[in-house]
Order: sequence, then C-alpha cells, then structure tokens
Amino acid sequence: MPIRFRWTSKEYIPIALMLFGVCGLFQAFFIFLAQYFLGVGNYIVVILIPVGATIALFFGVILIFESFVQVEKRKKLKTQYQKSRQSGSKLRTFLYFPIVRPIIIVFPIFIAAFFITYGICITFLDNVLSFLIAENSATLISLLVANFIEKKYAKIQKI
Repeated sequence: MPIRFRWTSKEYIPIALMLFGVCGLFQAFFIFLAQYFLGVGNYIVVILIPVGATIALFFGVILIFESFVQVEKRKKLKTQYQKSRQSGSKLRTFLYFPIVRPIIIVFPIFIAAFFITYGICITFLDNVLSFLIAENSATLISLLVANFIEKKYAKIQKI
C-alpha cells in the first residue's frame, strides 16, 4: 500500500512548506530570467504562469518524495536487523537526503525542457508566447517524469 502523508498535520507541514518554498524560489529565478534576459514584458504572463508552475512543480516534488520515502521504509523493514553501514561522503549523504532528492530530479528536467522548448519556439513566435509555451511544456514534462518515477520506482513488488 503506498504511503500517503497527511500534509496538513503538524508533523509534515514543515516539510511541505520547505518544498513549496524551494519551488517558489526556483520560479522566482525564472521570473527574473523572463523579465530581464528573455525580454518578456507582459506582467500577467511573467507572474501568473510561474505561480501555476510553482504549484505543479510542488505536486511533482511531493509525488517523488512520497515514493522515495515508501522505498526507504520498505528497505528499512527488510534490513532492520543487519549491521548499519558507514555512510560515504557528506556530499553523497546530502544528495540522498529525502527532501533534496526530488528537487534534484525535478528541477534539472524542468530547466532542460524549458530551454529546449524556448529555443524551438523563439524561432517561430515572439518572446511572450515562447515563454508561455516553454514554461507550460516544461511543467507538464516535469509532472510526467514525476508520475513515471512514482509508478515505476515505488512499485510494490509481488512475490
């Protein structure tokens, strides 16, 4: 049975707020990028589209977070009586931290999809439409990857 958190409980609301804040800061970077480097002057597009993308990226990060926690819990139940292993480097420990891993997966996918789509669209359309299409398609691709990871990585294996 998949693990589903009650994100509004006092135990998990700080994790949810941290993940939402990181997604918001990430989209603030894209607002800055669109406003000053990509030349998008329409404030409605620059502000409203990244707000929706923030919520969608937050949902994708939450999906991946829950699937990683489910797999870690399953591993811990299987190996609870074995000797504990020494952890590797601090960087590896940081990268495999359950809050950081989903962010490291979703954000590079979003960045790559955004710039590829923007590069293709800017040859045919103006700046505002290119930003709009690139932001929406990158968000959609990130959600599809998060859904794929949830389905394949956290799949309960039947014996």
